[in-house]
Amino acid sequence: MSAAELHESANVGILGGTFDPVHHGHLIAAEWVRECLSLDRVVLVPCASPPHKPKGAVASPAERLEMLRLATRSATQLEVSEVELERGGTSYTITTLRHFRSLLPQARLFLILGSDAFSDIETWKDYEQIFLETNFAIMLRGGYALHELTSRLNRQLADDLAHAPHVDGPAAGREALKGGSKVLVVHVPQVEISGSMIRKNVEA
Repeated sequence: MSAAELHESANVGILGGTFDPVHHGHLIAAEWVRECLSLDRVVLVPCASPPHKPKGAVASPAERLEMLRLATRSATQLEVSEVELERGGTSYTITTLRHFRSLLPQARLFLILGSDAFSDIETWKDYEQIFLETNFAIMLRGGYALHELTSRLNRQLADDLAHAPHVDGPAAGREALKGGSKVLVVHVPQVEISGSMIRKNVEA
């Protein structure tokens, strides 16, 4: 992605992951968050080596990249970035965010992540710096209670999450964006599938 492809005031979502494999749930979530927050684009970033997940990927980086490209080829506002695969080594979110910030200095960035991942953010490399680089779109699926997550965060982060606007559609998203909050909770459709479920079926 080049800066020329987006206008200066663009709203850009960044969704990272192993995508091993990419599945319908990833695409539904990305498109839903994009629609709710009026994002110009969502960039899917397959990681080289995730610091918080055990080793043992089923697919190679090249295979994961190709699967992701095939899955998004008809989705004009979803884009795949190779930045972490090209960089190699452990994939740190702060490094990736700074890459996109250098490309799009005027854009409004939104890091899209699951509520479980956000609850572990204090273990991420330079996590306090991440808050300076991006806004957060925290995906909350049905069956997950927010208070269960806040108990795992420090007081400031728990307070930010407890007072974050909740978005369940485009109208709520527009109102939330007017408020300028850096942390938004986006309620996404429940999809009964995950990469781990698919891998277990492959291995069976």
